[in-house]
Amino acid sequence: MTIVRRSMLLSLVFLMASVLVISVGFVAVTVVLIFLMQYFPALQLLDIKVYHILVFLSIIGFYMYTAGWLIGKPSLAVVGWMKGLSEGQYDSRFYGERYSFLWRKKDKIKLIYIPFKDMIVRLQELTATLDHNRQELEQANELREQWISGVSHDIKTPLSYIKGYLDVMVSPQIELAKEEKERIFRLLSQKVQEIEGLIRTFQFKHGKPRVLKARSDLVRFLRELTLDAANNPKSAACQFSFESQVSALPYYFDSKLLKRAVQNILMNAVLHNPPETSITVQVRTDQIIQIIITDNGVGMPSEVVQRFDHRQPGDLQDKDEGIGLFVVKDLIEEHRGELQVHSRPNRGTTVTILLPLDAVR
Repeated sequence: MTIVRRSMLLSLVFLMASVLVISVGFVAVTVVLIFLMQYFPALQLLDIKVYHILVFLSIIGFYMYTAGWLIGKPSLAVVGWMKGLSEGQYDSRFYGERYSFLWRKKDKIKLIYIPFKDMIVRLQELTATLDHNRQELEQANELREQWISGVSHDIKTPLSYIKGYLDVMVSPQIELAKEEKERIFRLLSQKVQEIEGLIRTFQFKHGKPRVLKARSDLVRFLRELTLDAANNPKSAACQFSFESQVSALPYYFDSKLLKRAVQNILMNAVLHNPPETSITVQVRTDQIIQIIITDNGVGMPSEVVQRFDHRQPGDLQDKDEGIGLFVVKDLIEEHRGELQVHSRPNRGTTVTILLPLDAVR
């Protein structure tokens, strides 16, 4: 029903209600006065004009009360509803409880408020839309905040390589040959490019990066990442090993995102464990691809292992602990995979990446 028709209906109802109220009011006041005259004979001595005035005032009062009940009350509800929306109150249940007089059972508008039905329904739809948009905005901001924290954490991995190689180069106790220096410079340049690429190519779409999968040898990719981590000066005292059930495994994956995930796990095993920690990378291809990274280090408390699966945005600003696991989990999920973490204090840590075999071609 259009606004014009709704307005015409409202005017007609108002007119009919006015006639009804005046008629009923006149009859009611007349009956009351006749009844009072029987018990108070002195009222019969009053001038007839006084009776007319009493009847008129009574009808006006009754009419104003009824008009306020039929029109003023729902009008104030509509105004209050709009004011609440302007102040950021988008909870439909709040308005349902506050203006419950508008509805009868089963959430149907009362017949006497039918002229206001269109406005009330539109307000309900607007409230639901605003509440949905608010929730989406909060979720997008949360994801964006989480991923920004993830990028900040990931930058630390190539920075640790750069710092380690620079420490080697400036150390007076270490003499480097020209070829070794050139190799280190190439590695440093590579790590700088990784940082620049991480900052430049990290694109947000609702807080998540764009996944660009390409076919490559997953076994060779993981072997090179393991070797790269072993060559980090900070890993000099650690013992790395790599095992695979197959010599090659063509697979569709995003090399940049998966590299971030595996590097996070490997460098966490290096940086958060004592020297001479053994770190093993295994690749298994049974019914699913399993990338198992195990260390015999100090392990993690159970609350840290559980925290990465329930991280809140506020935690990311104040705590660095567990951010690496959080980043890895989301990167693996972008490949339709799953992350499993098993760790106990003083018993080491095992991180398992599960990937579907359907991406093998």
